[in-house]
Amino acid sequence: MEREEKIKAIMNRDSSYDGKFCYGVKSTGIVCKPSCKAKNPLESNIVLFDTIEQATNAGYRPCKVCMNSSNIIQIQRYHSPCGDLMLGSLEDKLCLCDWAAESHRDIVDRRLRKVLKAGYEKSTSDVILEAMSQLDEYFNGERTVFEVPFLFVGTEFQKSVWYKLLEIPYGSTVSYGELAKQLDLPKAVRAVAAANGANAISIFAPCHRVIGSNRTLVGYGGGLPAKKR
Repeated sequence: MEREEKIKAIMNRDSSYDGKFCYGVKSTGIVCKPSCKAKNPLESNIVLFDTIEQATNAGYRPCKVCMNSSNIIQIQRYHSPCGDLMLGSLEDKLCLCDWAAESHRDIVDRRLRKVLKAGYEKSTSDVILEAMSQLDEYFNGERTVFEVPFLFVGTEFQKSVWYKLLEIPYGSTVSYGELAKQLDLPKAVRAVAAANGANAISIFAPCHRVIGSNRTLVGYGGGLPAKKR
């Protein structure tokens, strides 16, 4: 989508573009949806972003006019053979796949709500339904690669670790030390391990494929039996 088309959508307050991109306003430091009812900014003050996360990471605050109550993370419980998972999506991306019994679930929830400026709503979405379908295939041994759009929510360092997890092939494992070396951070093993543990999109971003330096299974939010499986 070209900048000209996006600017036109903003000036026309076209709601059909909501979720496809958002824009920041330099003069106010806020980020808005294309359909925002606030006064149109000068084009020279507009900064375009693909996602709200990108804008908030760049220092923009969600607009109180168009985002105060409409930024919703839809959540749904999924029953897997290894235990229940909480799935969540924002707009058209999966932002949550966390073990329901995870002792640190509240930490993940607080992070998502704070960074995305969003509330939870128990409902479903096309992304969640597709994620459930692909999880069914995965647990039935019919799928080894996932094809769901992700929204990683965390620091740039954490996201670099989570994206690296996506490169670990099905059926393979790496140690925390090996993962740190792949990131060109051989001395940051503990930091890499902490980021791995903070992953909010389990299974899809396979943090369970990271093991201890002696090739043994170590802590996992879903429990070691699930990690072994």
